[in-house]
Amino acid sequence: MTIRTNLLFLSNELLSPSRHRELNIPFEFISYAILEAKMYKYFRSERTFNTRVTRDWGNSMVYGALFLLRDFDFYIRLIDAYHTCSLTTLRRNHIKDMQHRVKERVTPIYFNSIAILAQLKYSEGETVHAHAYVANPNHPTIYQRTTTHDSYRIIDGIDKSPFLQLYKQTKGMSE
Repeated sequence: MTIRTNLLFLSNELLSPSRHRELNIPFEFISYAILEAKMYKYFRSERTFNTRVTRDWGNSMVYGALFLLRDFDFYIRLIDAYHTCSLTTLRRNHIKDMQHRVKERVTPIYFNSIAILAQLKYSEGETVHAHAYVANPNHPTIYQRTTTHDSYRIIDGIDKSPFLQLYKQTKGMSE
């Protein structure tokens, strides 16, 4: 069964509304959400990526947001290129891609303040299918980050700055 969705889960710097404007991509915020994965930083960069590489320690949830992408077939090409993913070009994830776009089960979360979120006292919605980017474990850069450098692991699973920027904007929308 093929699941067709225009929902996109993001947890990296693309959460930032200023980044949306820079790239001129019309993301429509739906909800905050969690994905079962682990988050790492790239070498010499503040950019982050999610991976399913299993490690025995740390948080196994990545916090981000669900967005509706209206003209999906057009804009997903730009977002794939941003993540070094060739799915829209080749119609498959290539072994040399930095990240793969996959359909994942994502859980929307609801909270009234960042303090409530920090205490993990959010409520969960019904799980939905959405496109998400996960690192290709066979890529040399990803392999090195996830196997040899634990200091690059973001244990709390949240890219704080873009998440807070999005929160400030969405908080203003709901008031």
